[in-house]
Amino acid sequence: MREIKLIGSVLLFVGFISMKVVAQDVHFSQFGQTPQLINPAATGVFEGNVRAFLNYRTQWTGIGKGFRTYAASFDAPLRFKKGRRRNQGAYLGLGLNFYNDVAGTSNFGSSQTSISVSGILPISEQHKFSLGIQTGLGQNSVNLSSLTWGNQYNGLAFDTQLATNELYGLRSSQYLDLGAGVFYEFKTEGTSFLSSDVSSFNVGVAGYHLNEPAQEFLAFTTDNLPMKIVAQFSGTFDLGLVPLSLVPSVFYATQASSKEITPGMLLKFRRGHETKYSGMFKEAAIYFGAHYRVGDAIIPEIYLEFTDYMIGFSYDYSNSDLAKSAGGANGIEFSIRYIHQNKALQRASFR
Repeated sequence: MREIKLIGSVLLFVGFISMKVVAQDVHFSQFGQTPQLINPAATGVFEGNVRAFLNYRTQWTGIGKGFRTYAASFDAPLRFKKGRRRNQGAYLGLGLNFYNDVAGTSNFGSSQTSISVSGILPISEQHKFSLGIQTGLGQNSVNLSSLTWGNQYNGLAFDTQLATNELYGLRSSQYLDLGAGVFYEFKTEGTSFLSSDVSSFNVGVAGYHLNEPAQEFLAFTTDNLPMKIVAQFSGTFDLGLVPLSLVPSVFYATQASSKEITPGMLLKFRRGHETKYSGMFKEAAIYFGAHYRVGDAIIPEIYLEFTDYMIGFSYDYSNSDLAKSAGGANGIEFSIRYIHQNKALQRASFR
C-alpha cells in the first residue's frame, strides 16, 4: 500500500513538471470570496472601511497529498476629502493579496504576492464604475528531498541514502505578473430595512498575466504563462416583504485552450434586529445553494453572516471522467470575510 502511494506521488510530480504552466493558476470555487483574484478593479468597491479574506482549499487528496491552497487578502477604499457623501467624488481602492498553492509530497507549487490599485468613480447614487491594475511577484518551488525513486528500492524497502540516478534541473524561479480589469456596480435601496426592495448587482471583466511572464522552473526549458481572461456577474435581489433574497452569480475564465464556466444560485434568509442603544438595525443572514462547474463538479455551499463577519463552506463533488479514473477529486473549501462597517446600519451584500 505504501509503495502504491509513493508511486502515485512520483507520477503526480512527473505530471506537474511535464505539463504547461497554464494549470498553475490557483482556483477557488468560492470565487465571490476572492475579489482580487478575479478582478483587480473590485479592490475597494464595498460599503465599509476595511475588508479582509482568508481562504483555504484542499483537493485530490487521494493521490499523494493532493492540492492545498491558502490565500489571504486585504483591501480598503481611500477617500482623501472629508465631509463628502459616500457616493460622491472619485476615490481610490488599495489592496494586498497573497496565495500559496502546493501539491503532492514534494510540495510542488507556486506562490504570489500582489498589490492592486483601483480608481473608483460613483456616477450617481446607484452606479459605480472602476478601473484596476495589479502587479504581483510570483515564485515556483519544489522540495525533492521528500521523494523516493525506483533506484532507491533495495528489494525490501526504499533507502533514501542511495543515489536516485535521476537527471533533473529544477530551480526556484521568480517572475513579475501584471493584471488589469474593469468593474461596474449597481445598487438601489428602499427606505425600509427589514421589508426593503434592495437590489444590487456587479459585473466585471479582467485580464491576468498580461505580460505572459516567462516560467524558468525547468533549467533547460522556458515556458510563458498564457494570458487569462476572467468575467463574472453576481447580484442580490430581495423579494419584497419576505425576508428572502436571490443571490445568482456566474464565473467564466479562459486561458489558452482551457475554459471554465461556473453558474449558480444561493438563497439568502435575512434576520434583522434593532440595536439596544442606537435604535438602528443590524442584519444576520444564512446563505445556501450551489454552483455547477460545467463538465467538472457540483458545488453545494453554505455561508453564515453576522455583524461584520461571513464564514463560508463548500464541497466540490466532482463528476468528471478524470476524477472517476483517478479515484475521486472532491474538494473542501473554507473562507472567512471581515468588513469593518461604516455605521451600525448594515446591509449584507454577497460579492
